[in-house]
Amino acid sequence: MRELWSTIALTSGTKIYSMVISVLTLFLTARLLGPAGRGQVAAIITWVNMFNTFACLSLGQVALHQMANDRQHQRYGNILGSLSLLTVLLTLTCWLLASGWYLTAPDTAFAGLPLLPLAVCFLGLPFMLWEYYASSLLMGLEQLSTYNRWQVIGRSVSIIAVYALVGGLGLGVTGVLEAGLLGQIIVATGSMGFLFTFAREKGLTCRPEKSELKELLIGGAKLHLNTIGSFLFTSANILILNQYHGPEQTGYFQLATQLLGVLMIIPQAASMVIFGEVTSLGPNGAWPNNKRVLIQTTSLMTILSVFAAYCAPWGITLLAGESFQPAVTAFQWMSLGVIGMTFSTVMAPQWIGRGYFWQAAGLTVLVGLINLIANFWLIPAHGIQGAIYAFLGTYTFSIVGNGIMALYCNNASAR
Repeated sequence: MRELWSTIALTSGTKIYSMVISVLTLFLTARLLGPAGRGQVAAIITWVNMFNTFACLSLGQVALHQMANDRQHQRYGNILGSLSLLTVLLTLTCWLLASGWYLTAPDTAFAGLPLLPLAVCFLGLPFMLWEYYASSLLMGLEQLSTYNRWQVIGRSVSIIAVYALVGGLGLGVTGVLEAGLLGQIIVATGSMGFLFTFAREKGLTCRPEKSELKELLIGGAKLHLNTIGSFLFTSANILILNQYHGPEQTGYFQLATQLLGVLMIIPQAASMVIFGEVTSLGPNGAWPNNKRVLIQTTSLMTILSVFAAYCAPWGITLLAGESFQPAVTAFQWMSLGVIGMTFSTVMAPQWIGRGYFWQAAGLTVLVGLINLIANFWLIPAHGIQGAIYAFLGTYTFSIVGNGIMALYCNNASAR
């Protein structure tokens, strides 16, 4: 258990560094762009993330499941080649759809968002897809250190670029997105050398294979509703808020959301490590450690969320400026959802490792639809506060579903 927490600590350290860089970038751009500019950045990034979410087809998680059933990595080369091909095809499809949408209906979804920043952000789409696929493969190989190293390098370059492009050259929203694109390219491509070298050392050819493509796509079809549901209850509120109340309120809410993401680095690191355990030991073999990590992480996150909410009034205004005062209250309310977020994150390896794709997808889509309806109902009348109420209700409901799954895993492991 000590070795497990040592790995979690190492992964958390890297994620902490990446998050510190993200927070510094967030506060730097908040001061340079103001609430409205920050809101534009948030809306553009969320739109691209939506395309990324729909396009990824959850193939990284399916690949993890396949690797859990192939512990000698005999299929690894074909999985790697298949994911490489799908990255290209899915990117081209998304670019075509986004271009057509913008050209035929520019005053609908992308209303108020300038073309150049949108185009810059969409250029990062293939690198977003590949980072997701590569990180999943590295988790399955228990080589998170490689991914962590490139994350540190990419995020460091990104904040330097923000300072140069926005602070120095005054490129505004476009400069922020160009800096993000540069960092994304480094993170996504940095681990490619290791992945292909590993296959070569195993004597495997890295080319697409029809049976692997079929299995990936069938598994993705079962699981992808889970990813879509996750987007519905993590990002749809930003798009709805921007649509009804404009970029300024979106900027406040997205700042609070980003800071909440900082708190989640420990559960996310724990989940990544547990994925490796599930791949090596199987879901039942990994459950005793998964259970301990779930209990300990939830306890730790409860304490951290209380402390963060207490420090928010002076911390946010000190770093982002007095103009972001409305984000303080939003962050304090949303910190109540940390327990539900922790349960969802740390239980994910068990859902995926056991192949419960339909069940996970059904739960997540249900929660996501509840959240979407709540946001459309509450945000027009209540703005940010309506988004907060929907957020808290969503994660309270998710505790129930993941709690039932935890009881099931406990009984299955005991048997």
